[in-house]
Amino acid sequence: MDATTKSALTRLKFSLRGRALAGHRGGVTAIDVPSQIYRPDSIVTGGADGLLKLWSLRSPVSGIRSNSGEATETQRGRGGDAMSVLTGHSGRIACVKTAWHGDRLTSGGADRTIRVWDLAAGGKCLNTLVGHMGWVTSLREWGSNTIVSGSTDRTIALYDARVSKLPLFTLRYHDAPITDVLVGSRTDPIIISASADGSMATWDFRSLSQAADSEPTSSHGGSGVVIREPKAPMSHYTLPETSRPGQVFLCRSTANAETSFMSLGPDSIVREWDINTGRIESEIAAGFSDVVSDFIPCNDSAVHQNDNRSKGYVMSSLDGTIRMRRLANA
Repeated sequence: MDATTKSALTRLKFSLRGRALAGHRGGVTAIDVPSQIYRPDSIVTGGADGLLKLWSLRSPVSGIRSNSGEATETQRGRGGDAMSVLTGHSGRIACVKTAWHGDRLTSGGADRTIRVWDLAAGGKCLNTLVGHMGWVTSLREWGSNTIVSGSTDRTIALYDARVSKLPLFTLRYHDAPITDVLVGSRTDPIIISASADGSMATWDFRSLSQAADSEPTSSHGGSGVVIREPKAPMSHYTLPETSRPGQVFLCRSTANAETSFMSLGPDSIVREWDINTGRIESEIAAGFSDVVSDFIPCNDSAVHQNDNRSKGYVMSSLDGTIRMRRLANA
């Protein structure tokens, strides 16, 4: 083996070494990567233990502290690189999302609440939003103050954290738990939702308050309105067509993020849809032999997830494979 080959193998071995971050009791149930511009070399995790942890991917940090300002012996004993531990949820964390500027964190889970955290202030809980009757399974931020959430109670809720702890709007169309929610940039007023029964829907922020069939959310104890008719209903699959129902994932289109989006379901098919009409534009077999576990865009920019300059997408499955598709001209 010549020196060049040995050097290449050494670099490959080093690149695959990775790092193991441990400390959640019961396992890691949610993860998010903050902006690499504003909070580089860090990740956020949520666990079955109800804790949120901010980790450093650099050198280990001593003196791990919770958002109460205390560092317990139990936390010290776990070690690792956790820079802070946020406590407040009373059950499993199901979703976590970091704001594009890296200083605010939103989380939701089995306790049916959404919590907004200030990372710049050491993990202080700024707000606790309520209104869902089931687990909070998906979270997105639209603009600076609007939070969009999906739940196992089959609804999508829209909050303005400055106004109320209750949702301003509750979107009711799906007949199964919400599996994913997608929103555009701050200038894109579209919400896309997906459900475990294969149904999907496009909603428009601009028309919610003018919806003719809206009604008070008295059944939820809320103060907003219920919207039942989406702008464009769609279906990734229908239950008689597949013997393996499951989670439907959403992703912005790699070709034209302003007018189309993609979905990936348990049928292992990627479908591209027109946002406004709900018409299928294309479909590609993903090639998985088991349940899909994730579907995310690949962006050249690391500013925030709502950046529409997506150059491809990555898919993963419980069959142990990860697949990536990239635009030929990207």
